[in-house]
Amino acid sequence: MNRALDVVIPAGGDPGLLLRCLVALRCDGNEIDLRVIVVANGPALSQNQATARSLLTAFENERQTLIVVANTCPGKTAALNRGDRERRGGAVLYLDADTIILPGTLAAIVAGLATDEPLLVAPPMVLVRPEGRLERGFASVWPRLSGMENDVVGAGLYATNAAGRRRWREFPLIAADDLFVRSRFARGERKLLAAGGFLFNIPQGSDLLRAKRRWDHGNRALAGLHDVQPGNLPKRSFRSRLGDVGRLWREGPGLACFVLLALSARLTRGESDGAAAWIGPKPRPIAPIAPRRPHIGICIVTHNNADEIEACLASLKSRWSDLSIRIEDNASVDGTVDLVRRTGCRTKITANLVNRGFAASVNRLAADFGEEVDHLLLVNPDVELAADAIDQLIAASLASETEAIVGGRMMRHDGSVDPTNCLAEPSLRQSIAFALGLRRWPCCGWLDPDALGGWCRTGIRTVPVLTGATLLINRALWDRLGGFDEQYFLYGEDVDLCIRSKRLSSATLFTGFAHYVHRGGASSAGDSQRWVAILRGKVSLYRQHLPSLASRLARGLLLCGVALRAMAETSGLARTKIWRDLWRNRDLWRRGWPPNSSVAGAAAT
Repeated sequence: MNRALDVVIPAGGDPGLLLRCLVALRCDGNEIDLRVIVVANGPALSQNQATARSLLTAFENERQTLIVVANTCPGKTAALNRGDRERRGGAVLYLDADTIILPGTLAAIVAGLATDEPLLVAPPMVLVRPEGRLERGFASVWPRLSGMENDVVGAGLYATNAAGRRRWREFPLIAADDLFVRSRFARGERKLLAAGGFLFNIPQGSDLLRAKRRWDHGNRALAGLHDVQPGNLPKRSFRSRLGDVGRLWREGPGLACFVLLALSARLTRGESDGAAAWIGPKPRPIAPIAPRRPHIGICIVTHNNADEIEACLASLKSRWSDLSIRIEDNASVDGTVDLVRRTGCRTKITANLVNRGFAASVNRLAADFGEEVDHLLLVNPDVELAADAIDQLIAASLASETEAIVGGRMMRHDGSVDPTNCLAEPSLRQSIAFALGLRRWPCCGWLDPDALGGWCRTGIRTVPVLTGATLLINRALWDRLGGFDEQYFLYGEDVDLCIRSKRLSSATLFTGFAHYVHRGGASSAGDSQRWVAILRGKVSLYRQHLPSLASRLARGLLLCGVALRAMAETSGLARTKIWRDLWRNRDLWRRGWPPNSSVAGAAAT
């Protein structure tokens, strides 16, 4: 099979976004004869040229070709036509410079285009859930409109083979280049791929209204071309729109937001919407990244994990990055250290004679890596990652324009989703939900802030808090935060890190494409001792991050919740056997972790 693929990227926007796009391409191009053509134009022409050229060595090291050309003619159409002159004449992928592909996308495109018949393909579009209510409503409806669902959308990425590319000569001077290309292919000649994907960020605020007006202008201009086949385009008649409303009425507020935005775009449209070079408001600065294949430093802290560590180490694989693994063992007595040394994998392990605590050990491992890594990956020893989990975490990190903490989808051994790695920030409402046991009652789950509105842990979105079974964090962000707060001997340090990162305007991002199985509690001597550590962490979080009065009330409600559960066990209403012990030993946890937790290990070991 011919594994050659040309990629044309019109680059007229922010150089930081282009760099992230190219890094993702470079990482996903293994075993593919890749030729990437970057056409720099627009106001940032020289910056985009320099950004693309900074990756020349990285592409050459993988025997891939990166061509950087300048085009003084404004507009995306001119850049596409200029890039076409550098193609080899085979399969071609047209990619926007602000688009991040997911792992396996290029291989899926090459395999999908392995036919002599004309074909247009694209992987699934994955919307990064926006923050604003209007944007979220638009995002809940737009991909499900007739003609878009289960079809090649474009929206930043589409590809065709040599026979398909012969369907047109040059791109016309319109904004809707993706719909123009789609109009050249009948429904049977368009294929939505099952593998791979690309991340699409919905514009925010007034940018979304401007973008909608531009999209509408492109659609109107496309309809006016004499050689367009209308049957290949999405239906936009009044009748089809009524059908969409009838089909999507359950979306309720989301549908109302979409209709409001569509009407606003129609009422405010003008001639400038179709400008060849559209320039929106100045974007916020993009966090810098290294122009190379990412270097990941994996930090693992063990304590009596001989039964799990071998499977954990075997699951640490990546096609997108170079991995370095370092382990600090906290006084294991079950042979964990000897087992790691016998595995033969390239792992550096340090053995402590005493349990120094999880937070302190991770901080030492991170310091040991120095500046040689771009990201730190914190992995519990009782975790097994899916084959592409690390690569999916990297892709999500590239999609974030700010420095980010990224977590994945935590699974149980039976294949069910464990939602407890995405939580709400510590609050009085959270402590009320714990005291009343709302999580145990499905009908009251919407009252529990940790349920995050009943969200089923799919897609990609920002979340309030991620817990630390598997976390990827930018090295620069880690250094700015000063690592974990070492007062948290065990449990709570990850929540505290996420809260502090938000104060630095960083993102806490969840991706449902990175799966891992977490056994949970394997480093604790028993459920009772594990819950002592969990409750100590909760008390410390309430004390540190809530106002004085709310903190006192939250800690009191925590005591009430434990007392009610202990009473239920005593009366035989509960099957568990730990809450009575926790109530009797409440002096161990009701004050939280002491400021110097290095001497507090006895309660958690």
